[in-house]
Amino acid sequence: MKNTMKDMMKGIALGILSVAVVIAGQMALTGVAGFHTAELAGGAAVAFLFYYTIFRSCRKRREAKAEKRG
Repeated sequence: MKNTMKDMMKGIALGILSVAVVIAGQMALTGVAGFHTAELAGGAAVAFLFYYTIFRSCRKRREAKAEKRG
């Protein structure tokens, strides 16, 4: 149980850090390529992170079920 909570906190921290990096990249890209391009790139990056998290959690759940079965 303790390791699970620790893993959850690591995941949350990693998610927050990832979004912060996307925002910083968006701000830098705004100065170079313009607001619209930066907004599109940032939106695509956040969507990728969202779907990656969903697929990863589904895979972990499936692996846990397989491990539980034997």
